[in-house]
Amino acid sequence: MPLALSITQAYPAAGVAQCWRGVNIDNADEFDVYLRGPVWNRVNDAEFEADLAQDLQALATTDMATQTLESLLNAVVSPQDWEIGEAMAECLLSDEVGAVWPWNENRDRKTPKASLPGADIVGFIGEDDDTTFLFGEVKTSSHAGTPPGVMNGRSGLAHQIDTLATTPSHHFTLIKWISARCTTDDLRGRFRTAAQRYLTSEGKDFAIIGVLLRDTDAHQDDLRTRGQTFGAGPIQPRIRLDAWYTPRPIADWVNIASTAA
Repeated sequence: MPLALSITQAYPAAGVAQCWRGVNIDNADEFDVYLRGPVWNRVNDAEFEADLAQDLQALATTDMATQTLESLLNAVVSPQDWEIGEAMAECLLSDEVGAVWPWNENRDRKTPKASLPGADIVGFIGEDDDTTFLFGEVKTSSHAGTPPGVMNGRSGLAHQIDTLATTPSHHFTLIKWISARCTTDDLRGRFRTAAQRYLTSEGKDFAIIGVLLRDTDAHQDDLRTRGQTFGAGPIQPRIRLDAWYTPRPIADWVNIASTAA
């Protein structure tokens, strides 16, 4: 679906082709609707959980079982800011560039608040013969400095993107992970095309995205140093850095998103 948000490119200047950019989300009311709709549905895996609830309801054939099910379904842990951020990044990439996510990673958790290791987002980009793997990292930051602290250090976005781009063992882990979760004919077809492109390119034909979500004023120094480094590097893998500047404080995202829930 098309992106249901009014946006303005903050940097680089219009008409300047770069592998990095900053985007302002202009309308706060539109952003609220986006949080309450696709982002909230994604962070809660809404369709999957609704189907699961329906299956369990069919098995609850006594009053006691029904009460137990109600307690179970109400035992929900509120998402954290970074979880909203990852769900938002997936929604933005789906709506803007047609990214496809075969699986909701929340299903892989074994404890409610677990932060799973590995790439934050794993899917496909492109259609038909152009389909490739898309691996991504997402950071959310209210830090007033530019660049924010989440860009730097071994756990920072820049280092994580470097690692994703250059480490075959990480690629193999992600390829195994996504293969096991492509459960439809369409997804299996996408996987085969992406895997073939990866193999025939000697492990270079895939895409990497770094997403920085901010509630500060847009500033090109958030991405400029790392973006210029990536832009001067090899053509493959394709690396892109996007910073999205939101009109609501990150601390309010969960409350806004859950209003209609």
